[in-house]
Amino acid sequence: MRSGAPDAGGPANGHDPGAGRGRRVWEQYVTALEALLALEGVRARRALWQADGADVGPTGSEAAPRVHYLEVGRGRPVVLVHGGGGGGANWFRVFGPLAERYRVLAPDLPGFGLSSWLEPGRQVGRTGAAWLGTWLDGLGVQGFDMVGTSLGGLLALRLAQRWPGRVGRLVLLSSAGLGRAVPWPVRMATLPGAGRWSLRPRRTGTRWLFERYLTSNRSQLNEARQEALVEYLYRSERTGEPGRMARALHAFCGLRGQHEIVSTGDLARVRTPTLVMWGGRDRFFPVRHGRRAAGHMARARFVVLPEAGHSPNWETPAAFNSVLLAFLSESEGVG
Repeated sequence: MRSGAPDAGGPANGHDPGAGRGRRVWEQYVTALEALLALEGVRARRALWQADGADVGPTGSEAAPRVHYLEVGRGRPVVLVHGGGGGGANWFRVFGPLAERYRVLAPDLPGFGLSSWLEPGRQVGRTGAAWLGTWLDGLGVQGFDMVGTSLGGLLALRLAQRWPGRVGRLVLLSSAGLGRAVPWPVRMATLPGAGRWSLRPRRTGTRWLFERYLTSNRSQLNEARQEALVEYLYRSERTGEPGRMARALHAFCGLRGQHEIVSTGDLARVRTPTLVMWGGRDRFFPVRHGRRAAGHMARARFVVLPEAGHSPNWETPAAFNSVLLAFLSESEGVG
């Protein structure tokens, strides 16, 4: 394997790094990422991990992925898994508090940011969990805790199923995979021919999604943070390709809703101590999804943050971080 900080000529996801547009897209993503972190005074190390034998070109593969990730802090590893937009810097309001006690690792998921593409298949959660596992094995990370939000929650849950002895504590924040419901605009984007058009990056579309579904309460997100966050989400979209993202969306859901739903039997078999957390004003996934899942898990607790929407880590960071740190502190010495 190879691991290190990406240089200015590093590969951009889905683009030839030697081409002008590919280089510009890569640089614009990095600039947006650094601007977002700077608002919170976060100094994170950016690193690029690539498996042995991987093609150094722009595409990568499932067998030999390329993973761009952020790392900050020291201590027991905590892996932060973002949702279906943006990248590792989505956790910009969480890094500081966590880094005081933990080694924080936050990857760009496949097809997002600067990580290589991965064809998802029909089991997005299982495929993504295997990808995360390959990366963590490559870094030599053994015992760790995981926090996943939205799509990242499904991946984190599947990895906890796969590695029950290595995941010490699990946090599912407004997680996918716990019920079929998903907003109708997302379902409609799966209609034939609609995906390429609706998923083409536009700032107006990114802002609409951010204001309509990803957040419900922006009173604790000042204008500078909102602008920087929307720009980062948009620049992450620009690193991908609409055709590939359309296929990923089809793998995730259809007109009937989400495809991969974690069964009650699978939930009951999860023995990892789990915190299921939800925003009380979530307009993307309903609160009932989290309540149902926690009720079927042997070692789960369910917490609602009443003032937050789909993204408590953005909207109500003090409340979110307080609950998160209290839960993770119980894991010290695990594994």
